[in-house]
Amino acid sequence: MNIAVFIDRDGTINEETGYIDSFDRFRILPNVNKAIRKLNQNNLPVIIVTNQSGVARGYLSMDFLDSLHKQMVKEFENNGVKIDGIYTCPHHPDEGCVCRKPKPGMLLKAAREKGITLHKSYVIGDKIIDIKLAHSVGAKGILVQTGYGAEELKSLNKSGTLSDETVDSTGILPDIYSNDDKPDHIASNLNEAVNWIMQQVRGSRQQVAEIPPTLSIPLKGGGKKRGGSSLSATNSPFPDTRNMRILIVKPSSLGDIIHSLPVLWYLRKTNPDACIGWVVKETWKGILERNPLLDDVIILKKGIGGFLSTVIDIRKMKYDTALDLQGLFRSGLLSILSGAKSRVGFSNAREFAHLFYNKKVDVQNEAMHAVDKYMLAIEPIARDYPTLTQRTLKIPLTPPLIKRGRGDLQVKPHFPLYTEIEDSEWVNEFLIQNNLFNKRPIIAFNPSARWVKKRWPALSYATLINRLIQELKAGIIILGSKEDIRISKEISSLVNGDNAIATGKTSIKMLTALLERVDLLITNDSGPMHIAAAIGTPVIALFGPTDHRLTGPYGDNHTVIKKNMECSPCLRKPCKHESPLCMESITVEEVFESVKTKLVYNKM
Repeated sequence: MNIAVFIDRDGTINEETGYIDSFDRFRILPNVNKAIRKLNQNNLPVIIVTNQSGVARGYLSMDFLDSLHKQMVKEFENNGVKIDGIYTCPHHPDEGCVCRKPKPGMLLKAAREKGITLHKSYVIGDKIIDIKLAHSVGAKGILVQTGYGAEELKSLNKSGTLSDETVDSTGILPDIYSNDDKPDHIASNLNEAVNWIMQQVRGSRQQVAEIPPTLSIPLKGGGKKRGGSSLSATNSPFPDTRNMRILIVKPSSLGDIIHSLPVLWYLRKTNPDACIGWVVKETWKGILERNPLLDDVIILKKGIGGFLSTVIDIRKMKYDTALDLQGLFRSGLLSILSGAKSRVGFSNAREFAHLFYNKKVDVQNEAMHAVDKYMLAIEPIARDYPTLTQRTLKIPLTPPLIKRGRGDLQVKPHFPLYTEIEDSEWVNEFLIQNNLFNKRPIIAFNPSARWVKKRWPALSYATLINRLIQELKAGIIILGSKEDIRISKEISSLVNGDNAIATGKTSIKMLTALLERVDLLITNDSGPMHIAAAIGTPVIALFGPTDHRLTGPYGDNHTVIKKNMECSPCLRKPCKHESPLCMESITVEEVFESVKTKLVYNKM
């Protein structure tokens, strides 16, 4: 399977009658059988995704829900209609699961189990959460005016989401940037929605029908590793946006890759049909694996032999554009050896990497945050593709790109980090085992960092934790990788109260899911800091030798604590002092006061 159509249940397939707790309340809407049959006849998988919090609320049992769905499938089969899968979220809205729409957990699970390319797929529903669900994975969202759809459309018009827009004869809403609530299409009912999808799919198939495939090696859970179908150009040095192939070169490290994710999101948002690949080190592949916006994840292997093997893998993909966001000699070399005609990088790249680019991006402000800097690289790509230029230029290309808008157009950063249902389940189990499931506030600590001199002293962390437990009754979680177990145990041994150690127990996605559930992260300059900022968890970051303007927590709801010392930020691993005074000078009292302020602010 490749493209799929995900359909909401209540209000889209059947009449909206509230929590359906009896079989006689389930009534399929007119023309639904006809609509789904069209999808079956065109070999498009049909998957139902539905929120059913009535189970958690006690209105119906899971056994009844399963029986209802079995009856529904049987009724469809009696009418010559096939349903390829049903995914249900039975949780209460307050449980914080990742499967409840608009979170994409159900779609990610379906993609993994059925080999679906989500960014080429469609979501149909009668609520804005269905549109948000679609857009969260790069899919197209269609709003039907059955169920709650008509009321939702009125709300969109009232809120201004559709203001100054005209829906043309095909129902297409042209501007995709002003609001992620905006449907890609509005239809009267499911049958009309399917007719629009068939127009889109037939047009796409006609575009690529005569383009031969290259080596394709499936990557578990969607996307491909080291291969994929080639949509190369025919008569132009640069193909149209439907066939464009872009390689993002950003092999490491955790924070840098996260800072680059908005570039991926904008490239996919402006060009849903492009083939986009990413070169990453084995260590950090967990950030990108099964990312629905990516077609290919290419592992940068170790050593000279591994490097050359990676080049061979990349050249098979026939990329048109290589975008080097790493800016080092090896990444620049990788870009030119990729065979891409267009090689984009920064004019101030280190290690002479700029010599490998034929399109250089000037960075006027050396104090610009990494996220804003990376977004500058979109402009030269847009210039190569006329239709992409028309879309991208609706976003101001003056930094900070994703903080400002033009007129009423507000462009917000989007970091496409995805956690799956299994990650959320692990977090629930961890919180329950440590008596933290219903605890508030929960404060997480990341006491480690790659540079030793970026670390706040262990004793300071322990003293702060003791005060937070005693005075704020806070639940405490200590984070870190396997290499950080020693420092975590050292801090834990100095704490006079319960504290949960997650150090060495999480994958990157599990860590992300855990950070989604805490109220605050206190951390050194580190990868987990960037994860928390990207997903919107408030951060108190302790900075010393590094520059928070360049690599601090991105966004507004964060606090950076640092000391104004003559030697800070030095941006150097070795410290000229016997110990890092810039970190040791940060007091427990000022961090504690910052915690109180942050928690009070977030409750407002």
